[in-house]
Amino acid sequence: MLVVLSVVALILFSGRTMAKDSDAVAGGTMVRLTRRIAWLYVAICGVGALVATAETLWDAAVTVRLPVAEFWPKLPETVTIQTPLATVESGGFAWANVSVSGLDVQARLMLTGAVLAQAALAVVAGLVIIKLCTAVMNKTLFAPRLTKGVQQVAGVVLVGGLVWQGCQIFGGTMAAEQVLGATAWGQAGETIAWTDIHTMVGLPSVAYSWEFNFWPVGVALVLMVLAELFRQGSKVQQGATGLV
Repeated sequence: MLVVLSVVALILFSGRTMAKDSDAVAGGTMVRLTRRIAWLYVAICGVGALVATAETLWDAAVTVRLPVAEFWPKLPETVTIQTPLATVESGGFAWANVSVSGLDVQARLMLTGAVLAQAALAVVAGLVIIKLCTAVMNKTLFAPRLTKGVQQVAGVVLVGGLVWQGCQIFGGTMAAEQVLGATAWGQAGETIAWTDIHTMVGLPSVAYSWEFNFWPVGVALVLMVLAELFRQGSKVQQGATGLV
C-alpha cells in the first residue's frame, strides 16, 4: 500500500511536469506506462495467488511460519567443543520458517485464507493504481466515483489486512501444535538419562504469544484522508467551474 501512495505522488507530479496544457496531462506517457505496469502486476498477483492456493491445499509439504517459544539449541553438558569466538548467553529465535508435511485440512484451510487475503491486498493495490491513472487520463481525478472507490478500498485494506494476519497467526499456531506437540518418545539401543524430548533433541516448544501488526489500520486511515482530499478537490473544482 505504500507503493500506492508513492504512485499517487508520482502521477500527480508527472501530470504537472510533463504537461504543457490540460490535454497533455490526459495522455501523459508516465501515467499510461504506470497503468500498464499496474495491470501486469495485478495479473501476476492473481496467477501467483492461484498457484499458492493450490500448493497450500494439495502439496505434500506446505511452507509455514511457526511460532515457537524463545529457543536456542544447547549441547548436553557431557559434550565439549572448541571454544567459539562468541557465545549466546540468552535469547533465541521465536519464529521458524519451515516446510511441513502432514498438516490436517483445518490448518491448510486457515493458511489458505492467509494466502487469499494477502493476494487480495496486492490486487487491490494494483487496481487502485489503475483507477488513479485512468482518472488522471480522463481528467476525473476529483470525481465522486473515485472518492467513493478510495473509501471502499480503505475498508478492504483494513478488513483484508486483519484477516490475513489472523489467518496466518491461527494457521501457524495450528501447524506448530502438530509439528512440535510431541507427547512421548522412545529410543532403541543406548539408554540415556534425559526424560524431556525437547531437551534431548533440541526441539522447541509451541508459543501462544502472537505477533500482530496494526499497519492495515494506518494504511486505511491514510486512504481515507486521500479520499477526503479528492472530495475537497472536487468541491474546489466545481466552484472554479461555476465561476467560469
